[in-house]
Amino acid sequence: MINVLIPNIGRRGYLVDYMKDIPCFEGKVFVSDCDRTASGLYGNNDGFFILSKPAADEKKYISELLEVCNKHEIKLIIPVIDPEIYILSNYKKAFEEYGITVLVSDRVVLDICYNKLNMNEFLMERGYLVPLTYTDIESFKADLEAKKINFPIICKPVYGSGSENTKIIDNMELLKAYFHKGLMIQQYLNNFIEYGIDLFNTFEGMPVRCVIKRKISMRSGETDKSYTVKDEKLSLFMVRLASELKHIGNLDCDVLADGEKYYIIDLNPRFGGGYPATHASGTNLLELILRMINQEKIVPAFNSYKERVLVMKTISVVQTIWEDKNEI
Repeated sequence: MINVLIPNIGRRGYLVDYMKDIPCFEGKVFVSDCDRTASGLYGNNDGFFILSKPAADEKKYISELLEVCNKHEIKLIIPVIDPEIYILSNYKKAFEEYGITVLVSDRVVLDICYNKLNMNEFLMERGYLVPLTYTDIESFKADLEAKKINFPIICKPVYGSGSENTKIIDNMELLKAYFHKGLMIQQYLNNFIEYGIDLFNTFEGMPVRCVIKRKISMRSGETDKSYTVKDEKLSLFMVRLASELKHIGNLDCDVLADGEKYYIIDLNPRFGGGYPATHASGTNLLELILRMINQEKIVPAFNSYKERVLVMKTISVVQTIWEDKNEI
């Protein structure tokens, strides 16, 4: 029996339902967040905890998290937000000493994924396409004058999550006003087909699943509507990337396609907002994690999902009684 914790659950309460629906799962699913008004706390879980904000006090958070895991015999932690994943990677071995598996990739993988300049370098060295990227206005201006790039462009953080602080800019005046240290300038690939791809690796970094979804629309930086598609060339292309990156668990990838040219724009080593479409297509990555914990061999099956499964997120309402006498 494996008890599971999904920390900083936010609005992703559906992950709890997915876990509990697994026929072979006999454990409990707990959740936590630093915000007691997070809707995911009030779903079909076996208990929730309000813990410190990871980035605010790292050591305090880890201490609280470890105490909760030991008290409730939690053996698997599945983090779903970027800042926490980076922090937990530093304590992965400490949790292992208590028999707790933290589903995060090695630090070298995180350093590639979370620094977009590192990511671009990693990809280009291996022959993958990425948008033209600049770290200063002068080099961008030189290519603009040489007609290698045109407005509009995208200005985004080198370290970023979702679409936070990402802006489309269509003239030099606005660019000079908006650009600052920590941002980068990137080619705007407009009217390309955008795909969200879930690439799943074993603990040994071996690719075993690849599900491709064509995005229809986004909301708040994550996929709102998408449907599953099959593209053998794109699948082979992405599986090669997974074997080279050697991440652990799921990798949420964003790819822009122009015919048979594929530009990789984001790699997120976690479950992303587009996972519900992967799950609905018959690929249960949470079940694979449980099987891996039980030391089962996972056989690669890259074409095993259903095609043209359309998934649309809706707005649901969660309510509870606020028992705290203090103001929210």
